[in-house]
Amino acid sequence: MVQLLRNSDNVLEAYDDGKKHKDVRLIRLFPLTMPEQYISVRSDTDEELIMIADLSLLEGESRRVAEQELQRYYMTPTIKRIISLDQIGCEWLWVVDSSNGIMNFRTSEKYESVHPLSLVSWILSDIEGRRFIISNIHELDESSMKQWEKLNNHYFLDKI
Repeated sequence: MVQLLRNSDNVLEAYDDGKKHKDVRLIRLFPLTMPEQYISVRSDTDEELIMIADLSLLEGESRRVAEQELQRYYMTPTIKRIISLDQIGCEWLWVVDSSNGIMNFRTSEKYESVHPLSLVSWILSDIEGRRFIISNIHELDESSMKQWEKLNNHYFLDKI
């Protein structure tokens, strides 16, 4: 049986058939529509160590630790306000007020990093693979919209 826990340094560890794996991370595999199934336990070198077919197979504390870790890793902050947006070379530096507080992140080419989800919502992906959501572009304040317009091209403005 697989066991997951955090050690005294708050580092995630996994135990499988008596073997201890230090500094592991959990990754959801496809299909992402089944978020509690097919969880890969990976080493710090991204080698798959263990496959958890379903979180329901984990007991109490291990399941709680797994759920917390997945929630932390896959959290998607909602952007409430764009404080600043500056282009440096081909990167965009963002400072936003989000559901998780003030955050700084960088995105690469705008066509690769900013995508519409609907007529009013957008998803942004930073260079580290984290995602951010703008739930409704029309609910951003005037200052945020001025920052958004720095992306200034018809691709983004026509979609609003």
